[in-house]
Amino acid sequence: MKRVTLREVAEKANTSMMTVSRVINGIPGVSHNTREKVVRAIKELGYLPNRDARSLRSGKTGRLGVLVFDIRNPFYAEAVGEIEDLANDQGLTVIVTDTNRSHQKEEKALRLLEETGVDSIVVAPEGYEFRHLERSSRSGHKVVSFGVHFPEAELDEVWIDDHEGGKKAGEYLRNLGIGGVALIMDNPRKAATVGRTEGFLEGFGGADSAQVFNLSLDWRVAYQTVKGLDALPEAIFCHNDMMAIGVMRALRERRVRIGKDVLVIGFDDVFFAEAADLSTLRIPVSEMVRTTFEILSGKRSGKLRYIPELILRGSA
Repeated sequence: MKRVTLREVAEKANTSMMTVSRVINGIPGVSHNTREKVVRAIKELGYLPNRDARSLRSGKTGRLGVLVFDIRNPFYAEAVGEIEDLANDQGLTVIVTDTNRSHQKEEKALRLLEETGVDSIVVAPEGYEFRHLERSSRSGHKVVSFGVHFPEAELDEVWIDDHEGGKKAGEYLRNLGIGGVALIMDNPRKAATVGRTEGFLEGFGGADSAQVFNLSLDWRVAYQTVKGLDALPEAIFCHNDMMAIGVMRALRERRVRIGKDVLVIGFDDVFFAEAADLSTLRIPVSEMVRTTFEILSGKRSGKLRYIPELILRGSA
């Protein structure tokens, strides 16, 4: 099928090609009536701007790359949704890649995005290596690390203070007089795991009465772990809300009263946490995404920290 040209749109709208171009690119100086004619002609003809030609002229592709280490994680699914909404408002095309918790896939996907031609890249990284992100940034791409903090990296970051979040949970349980606790956490090599674990133990007052389980980030594994415990702790702190849901299912099957016999605290405050009556650490996803776009547009820069808020519900 023959591609509709800018000239054809101009002829149908009875105006110049320059005027059509101004309307398409949002440039002021076109009357309301003329703009309406151009928009109507574009719709009727099914005109699609030639993105590659526009990128050659402007030096911009209008594409935003997003790398997520696990799109199945509700926290990152929500973040990607927020990113797509803001990008759509700004006329950007979003290319999302799920690296499926693999550092090797993350590096490969980053190279592919660079080769595809994107202006900027938002990375929710696997969590313990950042050299490939620095390399991409030095190659001319605007790279923002989302969620994870790399103190030594020369990168812009919008990061979650996992240590402070964990500390809040630990202090809360200590102030309740809780004795034994269990931590159901992710891979100990990851920055988020280290921050949440160390922060919790600091707030709780030490590791003597704490059991730490480093598991794969899967609610089923958390479920099986708690189901198989010989003795239950007084409280369980989970790496995220998904793990907490698995823990709560195991406790219910053991006929344990959640929030009375055993307290449970998650992390993230994803969409189902309130429905599950789960106490958790809330991460301000929408605000973090807005800040990310401010960095991408050059309005802000640096390592911008967000501290989770402890949200108390029936589980604790």
